[in-house]
Amino acid sequence: MRIPREADLKKLAEISSLVMILPSSIAVGLVIGYLLDRWLKTEPWMLLTWLLLGVASGLLNLFRGIRRYLLENEKPVEKPPKTD
Repeated sequence: MRIPREADLKKLAEISSLVMILPSSIAVGLVIGYLLDRWLKTEPWMLLTWLLLGVASGLLNLFRGIRRYLLENEKPVEKPPKTD
């Protein structure tokens, strides 16, 4: 078994943070919607609205994070030598 390098641990930390983006955004939307529903007595409309906003925000941030991760870890493609 090989010892993980610092670069491998950094990649693992980036990926594990991506995993938490969607559930945390949904949870924040649910909490805000629930509290607003209780305060404004508009059940279930604020909950549904903020839930949808949380899902949309989570997906957007997840896609941005994945794209950033892939761009940062992209290996340059070696072009074959030209033969003239």
